[in-house]
Amino acid sequence: MKKDKVLVDRRLSCWLGLILWLFVNANLYAQSDLFTAPERGFTSWLPAPNWEHGLLSGNGTMGAVVFGHPHEETIIVSHGQLFLPQDRSDSIINQAARLDEIRQLIKEGKYEAAAKIPVELREKEGYSDQRDPFIPAFDIKIEQEAANIKRYQRSTNFETGEAKVTWEDDLGTFQRKLFVSRTDSVMVLSIKSEAPINCTINFEQRPVEWNQWSFVGEHVDEMKSSASENWLSYHSTFKKKYPGSITGYEGLGKLILKDGNSRVEGNKLKIEAAHELLLLVKVGLNYDGNSSASRIKSELNKVSGNYENLLKSHQDMQGEMFSRVMLNLHSNSKYKELNTEELILKAKQEGVSKALIEKVFDAGRYNILSSTGANPPNLQGLWSGTWTAPWAADYTHDGNLPSAMASVMSGNMPELMGTYVKYMERYLSDFEVNADRLYGARGIHLPVHTTTSGFPTDFNETWCLTLWTGGAGWVADIMYNYYLYTGDKQYLKDHAYPWLKKTAWFYEDFLQEDNNGQLIFNPSYSPENNPANSKSQAVLNATMDVMIAKQVLKRAIEAGKLLGETKSQLKIWEDMLTKLPDYKVNNDGVLSEWLWPGMEDNYRHRHVSQLYSLYNYMDPDILENEKLKQGAKKLIDKKLDFRNDEGGGEMAFGLVQLGLSAAHMRDSKRAYEAVKWLSTKYWSTGMGSFHNVGALLNTDISGGLPAVIIEMLVYSEKGKIILLPALPKEWNEGELEGALLRGQIKLEQLKWSGKNVSITLFSHIKQKITIELPQNVKKISSGEIKTKQLTSNQLEVTLPEAKSVALTFEIE
Repeated sequence: MKKDKVLVDRRLSCWLGLILWLFVNANLYAQSDLFTAPERGFTSWLPAPNWEHGLLSGNGTMGAVVFGHPHEETIIVSHGQLFLPQDRSDSIINQAARLDEIRQLIKEGKYEAAAKIPVELREKEGYSDQRDPFIPAFDIKIEQEAANIKRYQRSTNFETGEAKVTWEDDLGTFQRKLFVSRTDSVMVLSIKSEAPINCTINFEQRPVEWNQWSFVGEHVDEMKSSASENWLSYHSTFKKKYPGSITGYEGLGKLILKDGNSRVEGNKLKIEAAHELLLLVKVGLNYDGNSSASRIKSELNKVSGNYENLLKSHQDMQGEMFSRVMLNLHSNSKYKELNTEELILKAKQEGVSKALIEKVFDAGRYNILSSTGANPPNLQGLWSGTWTAPWAADYTHDGNLPSAMASVMSGNMPELMGTYVKYMERYLSDFEVNADRLYGARGIHLPVHTTTSGFPTDFNETWCLTLWTGGAGWVADIMYNYYLYTGDKQYLKDHAYPWLKKTAWFYEDFLQEDNNGQLIFNPSYSPENNPANSKSQAVLNATMDVMIAKQVLKRAIEAGKLLGETKSQLKIWEDMLTKLPDYKVNNDGVLSEWLWPGMEDNYRHRHVSQLYSLYNYMDPDILENEKLKQGAKKLIDKKLDFRNDEGGGEMAFGLVQLGLSAAHMRDSKRAYEAVKWLSTKYWSTGMGSFHNVGALLNTDISGGLPAVIIEMLVYSEKGKIILLPALPKEWNEGELEGALLRGQIKLEQLKWSGKNVSITLFSHIKQKITIELPQNVKKISSGEIKTKQLTSNQLEVTLPEAKSVALTFEIE
């Protein structure tokens, strides 16, 4: 009995000891969990060297860039509609008045003289309009008690939108977390620690560099920050305005302390002995000089002060959208755990890893989702750390914005298309004025660059951008593509078809017949490139212009027939189609960028405009003509050689164009080459994408790279799905889940491993489709679904309405 009691006492002592040990070390274990890497996201072990490498968060309207030292952090706050007003003219230049002269000069080969005419008109008519540039709102500065740092990690969780900075120093372990809520329209900053938090927080203007003061002084009237009990504020007013423009903006932050205390020191809030604090931040734009501060304060007072509750509602919306699609290439688990610095460095040393491709695929979708809401993503998405962003951080329509939007539909974020369509329709009347004033035409004309108006602002005798007529047609394709995915006939009637029709009307008035009855594009323009034997970008019959017009007319006829368009109107468009110039290859056997005799191709250029019809589709005009198809492949080789010589070069979205075109020619080698460049050269350590190798934050490839990867794995048209059309041998197994397909189909899962391929499809309607495999099919398992073999690698399947269907194939 005594022995048993001793045994019990010993066991009790052991349990008490264990409990005491766990109690003492609980804080250590709890804090170590703070350094856990997100399942979908990334970690970095070094502070960002500058804002372009910062952590990104956003809800489509407000954005945040987090960077700096753990004891001295900066958060740049931005707003998607914060474009600084410039001077506005009463009307744009009357290029139409001299259009005949421009055309005649171009026909005579006097391209430079033709390009000077819009510049002369601008000077004569006093048209000096510039784009309203995108600017940052203000900085949040956090200065925390300094101590020797023992451990550091920053990370972004793509599923929650949280940007986290975690560190351990001699005082304890601390974590700052930030996200921008899509549901509550508020930026949420949390600082938490078991150790006392002693810090100051304040709002202040984004630093102005010496060469920016002239610009800032000319346009910004006031920049003022202040603090009051538990509140921070920032106020700015502008010197220039026009009807409907913003006249300034307000920023407010509400401090919520769970313990400790705070006091005001100048324009700062000083927090002492806290263990948890919350800062809720909103930005409001002012119109007609009216302040939005009282409204913002009222809205902030209604927001919950509980971080987890706010995060959950945000994640239920934005996190759900992000998580719809997943790419799994079965990468090495060891590589998955690497910080971004190591992943990027290993790519330089050893070649691109599957882990890096998975990471940039997710990062791209996250960046586009986070920066689309108030507007589509601008050149920098939703983020800026400079008063003078390159190209005003505008919306560039000759490649940049189309690339950013490229994976919105296939990447299963169709809600974001509404933002794009609304932006374009907002300036529809401006585009109609452009068509009339620039070309004396009906319909619409979209300039290359826009921010807060639809009028042309950026052109000179070298960059003769008023001579580009393809913008509205490119938008028409993006708009129509939404219909091809969703089958939404009401959307087609209300949005896509009216835009298509107005674009087709422009071509009716703009295009002229030559002596042989063929339509001529004069003036014409292949974005930002000039023939090798000409200094001017003004040309005739650029291949891209012809491709865009052909696509517009085909879509207009297709939609017009469905919606009951008049036969006489359809007949006009059908006749125009028969008169368009044919595509051709040059003496090198390369697909020509210009179709007018005597214009020599210039391969060493970042754009790949003559592949336009292959960016989004398997264009039969190219693919069913062996000469043109081989010409397109030779062109891709020329462009990849140029990229190789340049070490990647500038304007990364040109590689998106190459990758998409190669994928749609089922060319896995060339498509994968583009993916390797895009994955390794153009990403920050904060997983923002760049315009150039290692520099210049830019969202183009954030949308473009996921599109290339998806199109390599699955291609769809209405009634047709092609599986693994451009699968690289390096991706010997993997899964793609959740992608959308044209024809109202969701690809719930595509799985491949060696000779085995399986898919699960969900169709919103009952329909008959063709499925094509990359090799001959040896065996099919389709359960209750009947299949019909059409060819050795094609079969016909009838999909039921609103029901998942699984099929498994064994291929040769």
